[in-house]
Amino acid sequence: GGFGSGGGPGRQIQTEIYYPADMAGTDVAATNGAFPVVVFGHGFSMSWDAYENIWEELVPRGFILAFPRTEGSFVPSHDEFGLDLALVETQMQNENNNASSILFEHINSSSIIMGHSMGGGATILAAANNTNIKAIIGLAPAQTNPSAIAAAANVSVPALIFSADGDAVTPAADHHTPIYNGLGSSCKYFVNILGGAHCYYANSNFNCDFGETASGGTITISRQDQHEIMFRYIIPWLNLYLKSDCAENQ
Repeated sequence: GGFGSGGGPGRQIQTEIYYPADMAGTDVAATNGAFPVVVFGHGFSMSWDAYENIWEELVPRGFILAFPRTEGSFVPSHDEFGLDLALVETQMQNENNNASSILFEHINSSSIIMGHSMGGGATILAAANNTNIKAIIGLAPAQTNPSAIAAAANVSVPALIFSADGDAVTPAADHHTPIYNGLGSSCKYFVNILGGAHCYYANSNFNCDFGETASGGTITISRQDQHEIMFRYIIPWLNLYLKSDCAENQ
């Protein structure tokens, strides 16, 4: 993927991939070891680069982050985006066995799907009836078409759902809470960030921030505060389910 077109037949799912390495750069060698994968779905009319805070935090901790770039327009297909997230997870696992890949023998068998807003709703669509993944994370997951609320019943893997009571873009009562309540997972957690925002899971992004300003939310904490709260839960969750570090369950 990357910025160049892959060409060839079928749907092109260009994807930005960040992985542990001993030096910065494009297509540099991965560092020694095999690492679990986090496939991340971006929010409505947002791009992968709004989430630099997430890859900068997680990649040095030994995770590979994959950001599909599809469905970034103002008329996205939620269904296609969910399918893209699921397919990228499968393709990332295949890279481990691809001798011509930079990530050959650097990917372990554990993956999760994670997303923000529209990407959070698409995460639910991607996880429905999907036993290839270990868990999911939804950051202010939005109701989608087809319905993420309805699809949640078919999600059986552990789920971590984030909400914020200052979010007027996707109010919890209409989006996060019914998705959470509908989940078929026997292990699920709901984190409500007091005074938090819809857009503060990411770095500043014009489209998201403009929409949030117009929505009239009641935000009382800083973006940095929300990042710190988010990672306080995401990091042990990933260590537990992707690295089998049982002590992190505490």
